[in-house]
This record gives sequence, structure tokens and C-alpha cells, in this order.
Amino acid sequence: MNPSSSRQQHQKLFAWVAIGCIALAAGYTIWVILRAGPGAVQGPTIPQLPVAGPAELQAIQSEPHMIFLHWAEPDYGQVALSGLDPKTSVSMQTDLQCDRVYYSAGNGLCLLYDTSTAANEPLAPIPVGMTLFGSDFKPRHQFTEKGIPSRTRISPDGKYAAYTVFLTGHGYLDINMTTATIILDTATGQSLGNLEEFATWKDGQRFQAPEFNFWGVTFAQDSNQFYATLRQGFTTYLVQGDVSARKLTVLRENVECPSLSPDGTRIAFKKLVEGQWQLTVLHLDTMTETMLAESDAIDDQVEWLDNEHILYQKDDFDPPYLASVFVVPADGSGKPEVFLPNATSPVVVR
Repeated sequence: MNPSSSRQQHQKLFAWVAIGCIALAAGYTIWVILRAGPGAVQGPTIPQLPVAGPAELQAIQSEPHMIFLHWAEPDYGQVALSGLDPKTSVSMQTDLQCDRVYYSAGNGLCLLYDTSTAANEPLAPIPVGMTLFGSDFKPRHQFTEKGIPSRTRISPDGKYAAYTVFLTGHGYLDINMTTATIILDTATGQSLGNLEEFATWKDGQRFQAPEFNFWGVTFAQDSNQFYATLRQGFTTYLVQGDVSARKLTVLRENVECPSLSPDGTRIAFKKLVEGQWQLTVLHLDTMTETMLAESDAIDDQVEWLDNEHILYQKDDFDPPYLASVFVVPADGSGKPEVFLPNATSPVVVR
């Protein structure tokens, strides 16, 4: 490729990324206003979910179920539970409120904006409350991080948690935005390191650059192994990580927000295709890809409902919900359907 062609491609990519950043910033600003307090923006008013007591919690948790954030007035971000078939199950909420949540094997992590400062300066650094909680949805460890929360995951055995925030002083309008992705010990709440501190390898050699950014951890069944996204310059990569060795290995380009299937054979992710994120599944044994039947651009780290379907959140305007959880087959067939209205951040607990 000649230098002129390369520059043109970079300029085109820059333009698309800038447009995407503006759209994300607008969406984030609306989100912050919504979270600032009742009446800031008129949203759909949905009856409050009943509060789950200890007996109700135990009954729901005794079977495969899902955890999600109820996303409608008057209780935006209330953590709720339901059976895996929400059409036949009663949804109930807990006392925990989050903007992102994940849970596995009796341990969960909740990320929550401090809205007392967010309304006045929508793109300013925001304190983020981090809460590690147990099966009773009560806090076990709490601390504060600066930034804008983005992603969180728990390892299948509940041993590790991971979260990503956009760092202080950087927002979605900044093409040079930076992130921090931290792995935690859920038993103690202690940090096991920022992924930027891990050694990264590419094509058998150390891979180093001052502008590395990581996000979107997804853990394998053994918990020590994980996958994540690395961005260097204008290129994103899928990396495979090893917690104990503190090592990352580059596997493939153009993979963002990976989510490993329950059987460990595939990764669902968002792929940049002609300036738009396309939900895609990567088969790890052959490294072949299958594009899914979702035509809208999706900015989410999806959740696997089972080995055949994925869940993800997106805007839902018919009827006028702010956001709902959708489901689509993982083999490229079918079409997207609403799985759970007025909901975000789905978590499947098997």
C-alpha cells in the first residue's frame, strides 16, 4: 500500500471514529441527565418492580436466572432479577442501584455514577462508586474510581472481577481517549493490576507503545485465562490474557468488546465495518467469522443467553422505551427480537 492510500484510509477511519465519538458523547450526556434526577428528561413511566425479600431472592436464585438493570422511571438502574424466560417469570428488584453490573458464582460488581456532579459538567471526570457484593446483593467491599464506567465482568468461579473506565480528563469526543482496565480479587477487593502493566506479545515479540488502551475483559472457565480488547493507534486487537503470568498475547485485529461463549469455542464481539459496529461471532478453532442478523450499530459487550443466542442492549423506540435487551441467534440466522423491555446490562446466571 502506498503512503498516499494509507493516509487516505487513516483519514477516513478518523472521520468515522470522530462521528461515532460525537454520537456516543450525545448519548452519554442524555444518560447523565436522566440519572441526574426525576423530571430532568421525560421518560417512560413504568410501574415499579416489587422488591425481592430473602425468600424471593432464594427462590429465583435456585434456578437459572438473569440479572439486569431496570431502565425506566422512577427507578433507573435498579438491579433486578428474573427467570430466564421473562415472559413467564416475575421480575423483582433489589436495593442495589448501578449503571453497569455483572455477577457470577455468588460475587458481583456494580459501577455507579456519582450524579451529584454529573449534571453540572456532563463531560467532566465523575467519581464512580465500585461495589463488590454477594448473593444477598449487599455490599462487601466499596471504593471509588475516577472516570466514566464502561464495562465489567466476573470470572465464572467468582474469583476475579474486571472493570473498565474512561480515565479522568478524557471523554468520547477525544479521539485520544484513554482507559483503565483493572482486575480485582473479589475476596479482598484488592487490585491485581491494570492491564497496561501486563507484558503484551505480538507475533512472538514484545509489543509496546505509549498509547495502549484496553477494555472489555471476558473470562474463560478456568478464570485465569481471559480475553480483552487492545487499541494501539487506530487499530484494535483481540488479546488473550493470563492473570497469574501477567501476560497478554495478540490474536487478531478488529475485535472489540469480546464475550466468550459458555462452551468456550466462540467469541461474540463488535467489528468495525465501513464505519459501523457489526455484531459478529469469531470461531476460535478456525478463526472464521459469522456476522449476526443485527443491522443496527451496537456499542455493547454482549451476553450469551446460551450457546445459540446472545443478548445485548440497544435503544428501543417502538414502543418508546429508552433501552431494552434484545436477543439474536449466534449463527447469523433469524432476526433481532426484544427479550426484555426497559432493561440494560443483562447477566445470565446458569
